[in-house]
Amino acid sequence: MIDSHVHLNREEFSGEVPAILDRAAAAGVRGFLNVGYDLETSRQSIALAEEDSRILAAVGVHPHDAALLADPEGNLTAAGVRALDELEELAAHPRVVAIGEIGLDYYRDLSPRPAQARAMTEQLHLAERLGLPVVFHIRDAWTETLDLIDQVGVPSAGGVLHSFSGDEGSVTWARRRGMMLGIGGPVTYKNSRLHELVAAAGLELLLLETDAPWLPPVPYRGKRNESSYLAHTRDAVALAVGLSPEEVDTVTTASFGRLFAGEIIEP
Repeated sequence: MIDSHVHLNREEFSGEVPAILDRAAAAGVRGFLNVGYDLETSRQSIALAEEDSRILAAVGVHPHDAALLADPEGNLTAAGVRALDELEELAAHPRVVAIGEIGLDYYRDLSPRPAQARAMTEQLHLAERLGLPVVFHIRDAWTETLDLIDQVGVPSAGGVLHSFSGDEGSVTWARRRGMMLGIGGPVTYKNSRLHELVAAAGLELLLLETDAPWLPPVPYRGKRNESSYLAHTRDAVALAVGLSPEEVDTVTTASFGRLFAGEIIEP
C-alpha cells in the first residue's frame, strides 16, 4: 500500500516518525506522500523526503492560508509573489512530485473566499508550468472548486481530489477529466455514503490515504490517525468494489506511481 496523503511533520507525531514508519511498514505500507499546506510545512515535507527514501513530498498553500498569497479582495500581493517564487523553488526539488494541498474550504472559511480562489488559481498555473499533478483540498465547496478548475484548466499532469466527499456528479467530473479520488478513513464510517460512491467510481479511479493525524478509520475513531491504519481503509474499499484487498493494493499502488512518479519510492 501507499499512503497518498499524510502529514508526518505535524507536532502530533513529534519524535515518533521513525516508529510510525516502522509500524506502517509492518502493516504493509511501503510509501508515503507527505503534503504541505504552507511554506514551512512544505519545507518540512521536503526534509522528511530527504531523510527517508519511502517518502515523497508535495508543496503548496492550503486555502486556510490563502492570505499568504492574496488580499481579501483576491488581489495577488507583493508578499504573495515572493511566496510563489519560493514555492516554485521548493517544487524543483527532486523529491517533490506534486503541488498541494490547494483548493477551496468554505466550511471553516479561515481565509476570505476571493483570496482562496486567487491562491488556488496561481498554484494551478504554477503546477501547469512545472508539469506537476495537483493535490486538491475541497470542503463544502465542491461546485465552486470544480468550476474553478474547469475555468483555469484541468492540470495536464492530473491530480487527486483529496479526502473525497463529493457526490455522484463529482465522481463523473473526475472520471471525465482523468482525476483521481483520495479515499480515507470516512469510507469505514457507518453513516457515510462514501462506500457507495467508491463502488460507483470503481477501483481505477481511487487512491488510498490517511490524512493522518486526522480522520482515523474504524476502529480508531476519536484517536490520532497514522499510516499503519491504512489497511482498514483498504479493506473497506475492497468490500465496496467487490475485489480482494490484494487487488486493491496492486491497482492503487500502480495508480499512485502513474500520477506521482512513484517509481522513485524504493521497494
